[in-house]
Amino acid sequence: MKLQLAQLEWNEKVARQAREHHFTVYQQQRTNQRQYAPSLILTRGTRVIHVWLRTGRRKDEPQVAEHQAAGHEAHLWYPNDWPFVLSTLLMDPDQARDDA
Repeated sequence: MKLQLAQLEWNEKVARQAREHHFTVYQQQRTNQRQYAPSLILTRGTRVIHVWLRTGRRKDEPQVAEHQAAGHEAHLWYPNDWPFVLSTLLMDPDQARDDA
């Protein structure tokens, strides 16, 4: 199954924004061949973010919760989540911990 144009554009929009914030972006080589694996893995310094990108009707992805339970930073993002995407990319997790 191949990704539709809207899905490809959403993936590229997030990847482009992540690169602008100095993340290294790892994408699946064969798009949509591993539906349970993250759409993107973003790295900057020691920070690693596992991202599942979806379009269409919102639904839970159990693999996101599994990664979070294992202590990984993991997110499920839909196009309506754009403000959250931006804040996540801008956030410095070390700074957030220092403020607590």
